[in-house]
Amino acid sequence: MSRFPTSHLGALREGVALFLRHPALALGLAVLAMVLTQVGPALELAAGVSSFLAQPLFAFAGLLPLEMYFIPRLQARLDAELRPAPGRAEGEWRGAFDRRWARAFLLRLGLSLLIALGLLLFVIPGVLVLAIFGWAPLRLLIRGDAPVAALRWSQAAMARHWPRVVQAVLAMALVAMLYQVAAGWSLGRLVPAAAGELGADAWLRLKHPAFWAFGLLGGIVNVWLSCALLALYHRLETAVADASPDQSSSVK
Repeated sequence: MSRFPTSHLGALREGVALFLRHPALALGLAVLAMVLTQVGPALELAAGVSSFLAQPLFAFAGLLPLEMYFIPRLQARLDAELRPAPGRAEGEWRGAFDRRWARAFLLRLGLSLLIALGLLLFVIPGVLVLAIFGWAPLRLLIRGDAPVAALRWSQAAMARHWPRVVQAVLAMALVAMLYQVAAGWSLGRLVPAAAGELGADAWLRLKHPAFWAFGLLGGIVNVWLSCALLALYHRLETAVADASPDQSSSVK
């Protein structure tokens, strides 16, 4: 990689390569995402609640195990394979992941709450928290930094390299948004009830195969996006090390 890359858009392509590095595992996570997507409608039925507010809340709750544990575990494995620590035995990443996961989870949860609060208030504060400190949980998880050190690293890295990082993140978000639009358009034609004011009811979302199929496709996009974000982090880490080789931190 050049010392001053014109963009980090190559991370999108590298995300595909990371996805295909362990295709069975990546597809397994996509299948898990498909199953967990159906937890939301099941919770709606169990609670007897269906509304625009309840649907995203239950969907978020259903996907928590994937987002907070299984995908970070995949990222930790890929990082250990691509950037192994000197002197660390192969497969030792599992122990490091188990030791760090709880702290990374709490840090990510705390940042998520701050981001959500900022978005609810004036939008911009939430975006700024995400942009400045968004790398901290991943940094803690795969490099072993303390929470404060991870937050400082993310802030310092983004202060200098934010234009190319934001460009790549926006490109990833565009891909995800285009998928959502295409999926919504397709579901509206395959399942006319899904195009109503409240969308398809919970029971229809559970039983209709189209929702399962798009749950699988959405899972594939989600796993690819996580791989692309890891590739982007690697690019950012390299840029930081190239800019300040004497200040680059060692892998813990």
